[in-house]
Amino acid sequence: MDREGNHRARRIDRPHSHPGGLRMTGTSVRLFCLPYAGASAGVYLPWCERLQPHIAVTPLELPGRGSRMREEPRRRLEPLLHDLVPTVARLCDRPFALYGHGFGAVLAYEIAARLEWDHELVAERLYVSGYPAPHLPPREEPIGHLPDEEFLARAGHHPRIHPGTFGEAGLARLQLPVLRADFALAESYEEGLDNTVHAPVTALAGQDDLTVRGADLGGWRDYTRRSFRARRLPGGHFHWHADERPLLNVFVDDLIRCNAAHNRFPVAERTF
Repeated sequence: MDREGNHRARRIDRPHSHPGGLRMTGTSVRLFCLPYAGASAGVYLPWCERLQPHIAVTPLELPGRGSRMREEPRRRLEPLLHDLVPTVARLCDRPFALYGHGFGAVLAYEIAARLEWDHELVAERLYVSGYPAPHLPPREEPIGHLPDEEFLARAGHHPRIHPGTFGEAGLARLQLPVLRADFALAESYEEGLDNTVHAPVTALAGQDDLTVRGADLGGWRDYTRRSFRARRLPGGHFHWHADERPLLNVFVDDLIRCNAAHNRFPVAERTF
């Protein structure tokens, strides 16, 4: 790839130089979105219209769901990153950010780290939502090893699984391979604290989200070499399903207005 500044995403000199001061161009920001356990990328589709034209929402579909239903779900991190990172790198045609909710937050962080190391691309911001910093001990007991019936019963009441996953008769069993893969992925994950990123990090959670405490959010501070911010938004673990406006306004404040200052293109005042 071009190293003379013509590429629109910011670059870093590998492995650990500071990206500040690199010139950015382009007229919008791309926001890659990673789903939570049991979900498909379709949960983010409504944002595409809400945030256009200045934020290009790009939901990332994981194998085994949505448009990739026929593929085998990944149960380990490395094969999943091998699948996702090159795709994301090809789409970094402008300044970009990453957002992930639940274990999707960890995936977003790992993708950000691999983009920096393997492709010399640094995100404008990394949003990690509704999940403790990876080096902290899990608050929930592992369930991925349980027999199918017991696993489904426990997953049906799991605080990180959206209730809609089990909303129709038989749907839970259809989701079983994906759910098992997602829990295997999360429960086998080993944190990579050595891979701190150059992207600023914003850690998010609902004010009533009992799965994420203050220290859980604050722990994400150790995963960035740049600025860190923790924010609580109204609602519970799936706060943006009830009201997406507070979260979308975070993106507007950070990405549209910040990028306008860098690139000097006009942006209308916009709130939701």
